[in-house]
Amino acid sequence: MPASGRERAVGLLCAALVIVIWSSFIPVSRLGLSGALEPPDLVALRFAVAGLVTLPLLARKGTGGLGPRRALALALTAGIGFSVLAYRGLSLAPASHAAVLMPGVLPLWTACLAKLWLRTPLGRLTSIGLGLIAAGVAAMAAATLGGGPAGQWAGDLCFLGASLSWAVFTVAARAWQVPPLRAATLVAVISAAFVLPVYLLVLEPRLAAAPPGEVLFHAVYQGLVVTIVALVAFTRAVAALGPAPTAMITAAVPVAATLFAVPLLGERPSLVEIAGLALVTAGMLTAVVDAAGPTGRRARPTIRRPPAA
Repeated sequence: MPASGRERAVGLLCAALVIVIWSSFIPVSRLGLSGALEPPDLVALRFAVAGLVTLPLLARKGTGGLGPRRALALALTAGIGFSVLAYRGLSLAPASHAAVLMPGVLPLWTACLAKLWLRTPLGRLTSIGLGLIAAGVAAMAAATLGGGPAGQWAGDLCFLGASLSWAVFTVAARAWQVPPLRAATLVAVISAAFVLPVYLLVLEPRLAAAPPGEVLFHAVYQGLVVTIVALVAFTRAVAALGPAPTAMITAAVPVAATLFAVPLLGERPSLVEIAGLALVTAGMLTAVVDAAGPTGRRARPTIRRPPAA
């Protein structure tokens, strides 16, 4: 196979891996929260493992000249802010809502912040796509207000807050020109330094009461797979395929996450929730198609590095 063909194949495999990880994060985390673990336990596991793994890299490479305030801002948004809100939301609301209101709404937050902070103009198709995303969010709100379980509305607000936190991180990292691996290292180590003392000294850890296999699984999955492997795979896919094609492929995340939730959680979205999901997915694809236009001028503001998750 020619070098270009191999590179494209590697890029497609990495993009597929990203879809699997990002899509499974939502139902797998919700499943973990339905057992012995609670949101603070998953947050602590996530950063204990990720911080331990990336600490040697930070010690060797340093912050790359990034000041302490900016490094802290990255950790508070992509690290503590996103994780606390995402896990709390997953303990209150269904996976279909998380799929729409976290990765689905991310382009909306990112485009708005990029316009305000980076003075990036919005194309016509991008504006239409963002309007479709907003309509999808309205459909989810209608489903919640129309008789959802108690506390579901709070979970939906947490998802929106988690998505906004990641959008702030994305635009800030771009504005400050922070490389992805360095950003991930700073987020993991600084978040661990803040989270673990609070978790051990202030909160009530439940890890000792949870099944050891469950704790080990989430330590590896949340701390390594979601936090590190997904970021490396995403970066490799962008390098091989380009940012716009990668974003177009990963636009499948909301649908895939909802589908994963059916066998894992037994959650079947209502017709209104399916309509919201369809609107958000259509909006994401419309915005990405605009970013992949002939000039490529608007590609950067609409590309996003979701959660890992």
